[in-house]
Amino acid sequence: MLRSLLAASLLTAVTLAPATPAAATTGPCQLAGTAGLADLIPGNSTLGLSALQPAAVELPSQINLRGTTGTFNRRWSFALREGRMYVKEASTTGGWRTMALPACLAGHVTGISVDDDELVALDEGGNIYTMDHALNAPWTWNWTHRYGAPLWLGGGNTVPYRSARWTWSVLSPGEDKVWRDTAGNDHPAGGAKVSHVFALSDDGSRITYVDPWLPADHSYEMSTPLRGRFQAQALSTAASTSFVINRYGDMYTRLYDFDIAGSDKVFFSYSYEDQRGATFPKIQLPAPDWMRQPKIPGQVTDRISIHKTGVGSDARELRVEGSDQGHAGYWSKTLTASQWTFTPTDEPLEGHVLQNTPSDRSTDTLAAPSPYHFAGALGQANARVREFDVAVEGTPLILEADGQELQLTLHTVDGLRQTPQAPGLTSQPRSFNGSVEVPQAVLDNLDSYRPALRDLVRDRLKSARFTDTDVTVTDQTMTIARLDLSLNRT
Repeated sequence: MLRSLLAASLLTAVTLAPATPAAATTGPCQLAGTAGLADLIPGNSTLGLSALQPAAVELPSQINLRGTTGTFNRRWSFALREGRMYVKEASTTGGWRTMALPACLAGHVTGISVDDDELVALDEGGNIYTMDHALNAPWTWNWTHRYGAPLWLGGGNTVPYRSARWTWSVLSPGEDKVWRDTAGNDHPAGGAKVSHVFALSDDGSRITYVDPWLPADHSYEMSTPLRGRFQAQALSTAASTSFVINRYGDMYTRLYDFDIAGSDKVFFSYSYEDQRGATFPKIQLPAPDWMRQPKIPGQVTDRISIHKTGVGSDARELRVEGSDQGHAGYWSKTLTASQWTFTPTDEPLEGHVLQNTPSDRSTDTLAAPSPYHFAGALGQANARVREFDVAVEGTPLILEADGQELQLTLHTVDGLRQTPQAPGLTSQPRSFNGSVEVPQAVLDNLDSYRPALRDLVRDRLKSARFTDTDVTVTDQTMTIARLDLSLNRT
């Protein structure tokens, strides 16, 4: 979301009128902090580090994988032990210091994750707290409980599913600068940052994200691979690139966030039309899909990690804990590399060892398909949509007349909301930014279709490849506005 035009108003709002937490997410801490304001320019100062007490607990010499008990960004490594946090310079071996935390957080932190200039910590209730300026000197660090609409001033939020498998992601103009869409066009990383907590459901088939500028609910989702049916064992995200692995060592990555998905029409222009070679390209839709990663030729665990390494959305490194030739350590590669390399650390494996098979077993443990099927009449034709999933971007829209079928694609992405929405589909209407796609082959051979189908494409869709439309869905109905089509659940 383009945040820079509004960020300046945050300071006044925070100073004069601190937000009151919503009842569902009330925590013990009422911390204002600077998260959401313009960032400081990162420097090399360590001012304030020497004032922190040396750590009195045993900690690893280095944090090699980002997780919820140990994490790192370009400048700092952080560790969590018994509710307390520790910090050291990422470039050094050892030298841990005890972080000074707000009194209400000290001893109560249950998980941490840092990316870019922001660190998130959870308390025992799953409440989200954000530490700002995490690329700067320790004296600048401060905390807030604020989270959610409007403008990162909401009363707080919790990690979805109360999940232990969650991660913090920040895509920023300062560090990442640009990201690349599926047309190959680079786009600025917003006017400020895109920050999300991503969390994995109990069965590993749902990924829900919460953004500090969106409503304090758990309604926004990113589908897992294979139309949301892939069951992941672990999740790690950095700079809007998510990394998942299943019980058989099958791995996928995806570049995706609220802005990239096509949800923020207020600040960005999107198009399903081909944007390759355009002078002023819009953001190409659909958003990048999951990309399958090559298998690792050795033992692996479910401890996976991704971190940013430079400018652009390909500047990512993947790491997976494992072993090779009797040595424990981690496998790593850059996002687009075809082969993995092993780095021994000889530290004990912490994750659960996976059954890493050489063959692809992505489909061996699929979640059940979506139970939402809709059907109705469209003039002289019948229409149906099967297995509609709020997190899946494209769903077949089948039209049938006189024994002939025509398959279109109904594209849907969540829109920008400022009021809470229930997760999934309920009796509460859910609005999507939609587009109906007609295959080029259908347009090229339109005269071969039955008159009822041909007329629908010509009259209601104007023989266009893509027709943008509002789509409204409940657990019992679906409405596609530009088609004047109402469907009922079957």
